[in-house]
Formats: sequence, structure tokens, C-alpha cells
Amino acid sequence: MGIFGNIFGKKEPEQIELELGKTREFLEKEAVARKKNLFEEAAKILAEIRHLLLETKSMLESLGVAESSGKSGRLDRIVSTAKTNALKQLFSLLKKLNPPNTENPVELRTYCLESIQAMHQAGHFGKNVAYAGISFKEEMKSIGENLKQVNISFHKLKDLFDKNSVVFAGTKLNELLVSIEAKEKTSAKAVQSITLLEKNLKDFSLKKTRLELELKELEQGPEFKEIASLNERKAELLRNKQGVKTDLLDIFAKIEKPLHRLGKAVNAGKILLPEKQASFLNTLLLNPVKALKLDPRAETLRLVLLETKSELKPKEKEKKLAIISELLSFDFFSELFWKLNKIDSEILAIEKQLASSPASEKESMLFSSLKELAEKQRQAESDIATAKIEDKNVNAIVVDSKLAIQTLLSKVFEKKVSLKD
Repeated sequence: MGIFGNIFGKKEPEQIELELGKTREFLEKEAVARKKNLFEEAAKILAEIRHLLLETKSMLESLGVAESSGKSGRLDRIVSTAKTNALKQLFSLLKKLNPPNTENPVELRTYCLESIQAMHQAGHFGKNVAYAGISFKEEMKSIGENLKQVNISFHKLKDLFDKNSVVFAGTKLNELLVSIEAKEKTSAKAVQSITLLEKNLKDFSLKKTRLELELKELEQGPEFKEIASLNERKAELLRNKQGVKTDLLDIFAKIEKPLHRLGKAVNAGKILLPEKQASFLNTLLLNPVKALKLDPRAETLRLVLLETKSELKPKEKEKKLAIISELLSFDFFSELFWKLNKIDSEILAIEKQLASSPASEKESMLFSSLKELAEKQRQAESDIATAKIEDKNVNAIVVDSKLAIQTLLSKVFEKKVSLKD
């Protein structure tokens, strides 16, 4: 800094480097030395406060029996009331300010701060004190001077506590150390959990590879080829079944309008149909295949179609009569139910073969195992992410707590305190 820097430059604070585990011991050692001196100095100030409070109490008692010499009766009453209220308030204040019988520095500091607050609030007594001072000016002045000295003593006591903050820093330091210890345990637990979960993930990955290889070998085997052939045949049959249903729906779609018109007329009561035919008509409009399964011989259908035929509009007859006639002569049992039953029977036989096949059973088991494994992997990955976030948050709190300890100790010792890594 040069010669002028050495003369005028600000002196850098002394630096201290501590291990975290030795901070409590370091602070306690310094606190013990200062605690004795603090209590000796505090005891002198407390003695001053006790003396001043006793003097003030004596003054208040004398004021209590003093008589007013005022000339105005009304003013005397106002002063007397104000004096009574002031005495009550001031006696209550003295009671609050009375020092506790303790050597605990934390309790003494609390008493000091609460007393300063009480003295500040005593300013609300001003009106009563002012009125009482009309007739008792000297008495109120003496009491005021005493309380002013009491207030000065409390601030001297507060300054003493502030200068010896090392005595009170132990509680805060201990809180921070306990927090760090707890958070480091949480962090260690999170790291342990992450390690275990990551090991499980590797195991899951290996198991998945093994299951997929086993499934591939199964699918390439002769038994599985037979299963594939059966599944292909089943898919073909399902397509055929759907084709039969689609053909049927296409036929009824051609007379959909007159059928709906008949349904509305029946529901409105314009046309009366037997209950069985009315119910069948409603089902037919919703699901023709289901309706025809309820009427395999198409007996009810024919009656409904005849009724529909009679309700056709003149311009519809040319196209719709031929379709209705075709439906009336259509062999639903042979063309529909026999085909569908035959298809269903073959599908059922294939499903039985598939269910009894060891290869199919094994395939199902492998798929189930892979699905279960995928869920375990997903859960493990989620748990790892959660644990990492928790560990990151905990470590951030530990860093903040260590900085708080450095700041606390630096302030207490007026030196730059840093913690060793």
C-alpha cells in the first residue's frame, strides 16, 4: 500500500481458521473468560438500578400522602385524579423493572431488553404526570430524574451485553451445529439410498436384457411359430366375423329411414305394435346384430318389416320394397347365425389351443415380468431424482449454516473466522 497506506490504510482484521468440530470448544473457552467479567460488571449496574428503584419507590410513597395546595377546587380534583393514576402506573412500572434474582446472563439480558421496552412504553403516562406536576412539580421532577437515570442504567447494561455477545453466541452456535449434524445425516442417507437405487437399476437392466433374450429365443422356436400361425388364423376369423356383421349392417342401412320413422310413430303412439315387436324394433334400431340374435328365426323381424313396408312413402316404394322383400326372404339362420356360430366355434378352439400351449403361457409370463420390471425401473429412477434433489437442498442448507457460523464467530471475536473444508 506504500508509506501512506501503512499510515492511513484500514487495518485488516486478524484471520482465524477453525475446524467445524472445534468451534463449540473455541467459543466456550472465550465465553468462560468473559462471563465472569460480564456478571461482575452487570452486578454493579444492577445494584445501581435497585438503588434508583428504591429511591423512586420512596418518592412515590411520599407523593401518595402529599396534599395539594391548589386554590381551585375543580383543578384540585383533576390533579388528584391524575396523581392517583400516575402513582398506579408508576408503581406498576417499578414492579416490572425490579431485577430478577438470577445469575443467568441470558435471563438478565432478556430482563434488560424488556425493561427498556417498558420504559419506552411509560411515555404513555405523560398526561397524568403532566397534570400531577401542576401541584406537585418538584416531586414529579425528582421522580422523572430518577427514572431517567434508571433508563440510562438499562442502556449501559444493554451496551455491556452487546460488547460481550460471545457469552450469548453459544445457543445460536449450538443450534447451527445441531442442524448441520442432522442435515449431514440426511445427506448421507440420501447418498446411500441413491447408491442402492442405482445398483438396483443396473440389476433391472441386466434382468431386462435376459428376459428380452429369452423372449426372442422363444419367438424363434418351433412352438412359437405354431402360436403365430394360430394367432394369424384367429385374426382372419375375427375379420370374417366383422365382415358378416358389416354386410348385415349395410343391408339394414338401406332401410334405416323408414325403420326410424316407424320407431318414432310407435313411440308417439300413432302406430300400435305388440309389445314384443315394439321392443324388438327399438333394439333393431340400436344394434341390428344384437336384435337378430334375440330372433334367430327372424320371425319377429318379418312382422316388423311387413309393418315397415306398409308405412313406406310413395316415392320410397320403388327402391325400398325390393330391399324389404329381399330381407323377408333372406335366410338369416343359414346366412348369419350359422356362419357366426361356426366362426365363434373355431375362434374358441384356437383360444383353447393358445391357452394350453406352454410357449404361449411362457410368453405371457415373460411379457408380465417385463412390464413389472419396467414399472420398477420407472419407480427407481423417480426415487433417485427425488433423493438427488433432497441431497442438493440439504447440502445447500449445510453451506448456509456454515456461513452463518463464520459470520457469527467473526462478529463475536471481531476477527475474520473461516472454517476448514
